[in-house]
Amino acid sequence: MKIALKYSYNGSKFSGLQTQSNKQAVEDAFNEALNHVGIYEPILSGSRTDSGVHSSNQISTVHCGDFWDLDRLKEQINRHLSPYISLKDIYIVDEDFHPRFSAVAREYRYIIYHGKKSPFLSDFVYFYPNLNLQRLNLVLSYFIGIQDFKPFYKVGSGEKSTIREIYKAYAYQIYKTPLSLKRRSLNPNLTIIKFKANGFLRAQIRLMVANALKAANSDMELAKFDKLYKSQKPLTKIPAPPNGLYLKKIFFR
Repeated sequence: MKIALKYSYNGSKFSGLQTQSNKQAVEDAFNEALNHVGIYEPILSGSRTDSGVHSSNQISTVHCGDFWDLDRLKEQINRHLSPYISLKDIYIVDEDFHPRFSAVAREYRYIIYHGKKSPFLSDFVYFYPNLNLQRLNLVLSYFIGIQDFKPFYKVGSGEKSTIREIYKAYAYQIYKTPLSLKRRSLNPNLTIIKFKANGFLRAQIRLMVANALKAANSDMELAKFDKLYKSQKPLTKIPAPPNGLYLKKIFFR
């Protein structure tokens, strides 16, 4: 039978999702765990993530014997998985289901932390000063719709087309106050940027985030971004760090 595996992982401990010759990828660790329970077919995954990028709901598929009780199989796989990967669910899917080609949309989050730098958070957030949310959302609105995202694309990725449709791109902020204080914190602790699209190019989100943050710094940078964007040029070619990026959900038809 063909099963889908839903799992989360700490991407800072791997050299990306897709299996690699160095055997340090998420898929390599997952395949090794499957081998321990007698499943030797390599998994196929729904959304590739680069080194340092995390996921809370990655989907992969694999075939296994129909004698398995799925709850028992989940328990056995988790026993052999890396401590940085957690299998959340297993369910049976049709033979024609493909975790990548059956997907109709993908949703990501980028987490920006405005507090003091901490070595205990450094793998999971991007440390960045407080920013203008209104200006940031204005910049993010540029990305919505069907567009050619070639300026926000890591060259050499071998994509047949650089055209994608972004359904949502916006940011919101979270305010946290110590329990001892009853009043609301004056400054946000976190800014969360949400993206949902029919697909993303390699490093596209990180390049969009980097450009959005730079453009949101001032009205001058915003005007410069607007001019460059209309001529299909990025404000910066340096992507935001991978540690703030999370695959949130894959949507299927």
